[in-house]
Amino acid sequence: MIHDTRLTAIAIFLFSLNFLVAGRSSNALPLPVAPDTGTPKGNSTPGTTRSPEISCSTTANPLTALVANNGKDYTLASHPNFWFYIPYHPTQINSLEFLLLDGEESQTIYKTTVKLINNSGIIKITLPQKTQYALKVGRRYRWYFLLDCQQNQTLEPDLAIDGWIERIAPTLELTTQIKLDRHSAYLTYAKNQIWFDAIDSLATAYFTTPDRPELKAAWAKLWRNLNYQWLIPETLVGISNYNNLDLQENKERIKQISLNRLQNRSIICP
Repeated sequence: MIHDTRLTAIAIFLFSLNFLVAGRSSNALPLPVAPDTGTPKGNSTPGTTRSPEISCSTTANPLTALVANNGKDYTLASHPNFWFYIPYHPTQINSLEFLLLDGEESQTIYKTTVKLINNSGIIKITLPQKTQYALKVGRRYRWYFLLDCQQNQTLEPDLAIDGWIERIAPTLELTTQIKLDRHSAYLTYAKNQIWFDAIDSLATAYFTTPDRPELKAAWAKLWRNLNYQWLIPETLVGISNYNNLDLQENKERIKQISLNRLQNRSIICP
């Protein structure tokens, strides 16, 4: 019951805040076209249910999911990576939680709490390579990333972002293209409008060899086009995972966030 209430709260809170990506320019990478996944828009930057000056320090840039298409997209991966920018120093964070649910938000597929090791920056959360965490072809999934800056005495997190993802099967032609263009797979994904995998492929290549001029240029152009310029200079930072989340409590928190977002439509994150 607690898990159900939290999911409902977050869902309603997130539903009330939808953000459009604007001001894009052309470059070698094709621009994202939001796919018709049949899901509402996600929130790649957060809203908040409490006054930010009470809970979280003001930051120059927001907590951000590294996604395109307003947080709804396709992936070919059975165990995809999820990338996030954390603007806070580890000492300013009480908890960071990631949840992956089925499309009906009735079942938790994966959940984890992560902790920044040294600095603020970009983190990668990877689904463990186990069968129970694998995304199924043709299924939609909902993800949430929740941040608490202080010890939270309520069910609602200080900041929350969310999105949708659906796994699809690649065509034989696309599989062949990806194998042939292994060193620039992000371009192949982007040209086929599979932006979740395009961003994952580019981020992985860029942080592995950040001095490659073509990767540096593609990284900068992508985030300028999406109006996420603040991500360009950020570095990949280390995290530690510990899976100690109470599923009932998390579902309760999601419901509470959703309720509060409907009641506080004018509240935007710092």
